[in-house]
Amino acid sequence: MKRIEPDWHFLWVINLGLAISLLTQAVRAEAPATVVVGAYVNDIQDIDLREHSYAADIYIWFLWSDAELHPYETVEVVNPHELWGHVRQVIYESPVTMPDGRLYQVVRIQGRFCHKFFFHNFPFDRQELTIELEDSTHETNRLEFVADDSPLVLNPQLKLPGFQVFNSQMMIENFRYPTDFGDTRRTDPNQYSRIRLSIPVKRPALTSSIKLLLPLFCVVLGASLMLALRVTYVDARLSVGITSLLTVVAIQLASNDTLPSADYLVLMDKIHLCAYGYVLSALAIVWLTIRRVDQNQIEAAQNLQRHGFWTITLSFITSVALLIAWAMWQG
Repeated sequence: MKRIEPDWHFLWVINLGLAISLLTQAVRAEAPATVVVGAYVNDIQDIDLREHSYAADIYIWFLWSDAELHPYETVEVVNPHELWGHVRQVIYESPVTMPDGRLYQVVRIQGRFCHKFFFHNFPFDRQELTIELEDSTHETNRLEFVADDSPLVLNPQLKLPGFQVFNSQMMIENFRYPTDFGDTRRTDPNQYSRIRLSIPVKRPALTSSIKLLLPLFCVVLGASLMLALRVTYVDARLSVGITSLLTVVAIQLASNDTLPSADYLVLMDKIHLCAYGYVLSALAIVWLTIRRVDQNQIEAAQNLQRHGFWTITLSFITSVALLIAWAMWQG
């Protein structure tokens, strides 16, 4: 009988194929499930600068393939404000099966959200309204969010009184918590896939300037009259200067009432400081001219007043212009 020799080449190919199949299955088993997400911002109301909060009405949709996952149930808001006031509504009683076999669900979330506002360049500042969500159950080794083709859409009729919306976008990042939350079984920090809706807003530059800067400039213009009157009108010039100084104080206090307490100077504070400097410098010039008037040096007093007027006026205009230009550029 003829001995049949095994085909070692064939067996090698079979074993290689089995190894590749097992490796592929292992990789698939370890790969996280992807959930496609998108958002529609229906409305934003009641931006409260002092409380660093705002109300929003949004729709979030999910598309996924793993039937064991329920991302519409496990997703949570990361930056809520007054969480007890949030309302969550699932649009469909159960996930809808799409033609490609994926599952589809939409969740409507209404409530207040928070994000810290900074006002260094107020009133030319740009603020960011953010809504952050992440899966409260599954870490990135089990679930990862992926942005849809059109991930963030705003209601075309959305209006924010006093603000303009620009360059809205959705960002997805893996957020790693710097703690194990007391779970001694863990060796690696918790890491979750996080959805971040960013809606930048800014104030209209023209109207903001008219409302906040025009009154101050009118006061400074009035203060300049103390250097336009004849040097012998001592009482009138002092009255104009003191009244202007008190008015600048009142305008600053009224302006600060619209902002939360801050441990830094905002743009309007710097402009008010320039106005203080202008009025005090003008009063100093008046005082110097009074001394010359008492010495009967009328012509010298007039020259001092004229040169002082142009010096402090140009310094004030230049300083304010540079501050505003820098704030508008920086945002």
